[in-house]
Amino acid sequence: MSDVTAMIRQGILEGDQLHKIITLLCHACGGEPVRGKTKMQKLVFMLSGIHGGDEEMGFEPDMYGPYSELVEAEERYLESLGVLSRGADRIEITKAGRKIAEALASQEPEMFETVEMYKEMFNDMSTNEVLAYVYGTYPDMVGKSLVYKKIKSEMDKHVMSMLRKEKISSGRAAELLGKSREYIIKKAAQDGMPVLEADCP
Repeated sequence: MSDVTAMIRQGILEGDQLHKIITLLCHACGGEPVRGKTKMQKLVFMLSGIHGGDEEMGFEPDMYGPYSELVEAEERYLESLGVLSRGADRIEITKAGRKIAEALASQEPEMFETVEMYKEMFNDMSTNEVLAYVYGTYPDMVGKSLVYKKIKSEMDKHVMSMLRKEKISSGRAAELLGKSREYIIKKAAQDGMPVLEADCP
């Protein structure tokens, strides 16, 4: 390991929560890329609320829900260090970054477990489904969203799609729609879909 690589590794392992969360997000689920900048922003937003540092990360309501300029800047910084690569619709760990992330996952097992759970949940959801989940969970982050009215008008469709994919429980679906759990179970039965009983994020 070169001196530069060792310094980068040490900097991330001993660094702030944001570097850790972004690095672990790119590494989680077998290194599957995070599918787009919108999902990265929303994932970091939710994880920062769990693992701390959300106030320092500067998330504010924006055109597509919670957004932080700092997250965008730190992605570019980690890319410049060779830890991750960024494309138009994917952000992924590099070979060098993977070694650092493996050490970080061992150092922060609880954080890595949570990151994996959220990435697995959100990465194969559509962007509109992710936004429906975020707007339903964090209404104070709607702000000046360009798409909120459209998402809200199709909220039933997006929430039931999440339920069909077993991404959320019937109880979580009820919360997102402001309906009773019985309403969700009846609607799911009409559509012939399974109902996940266990709690989800």
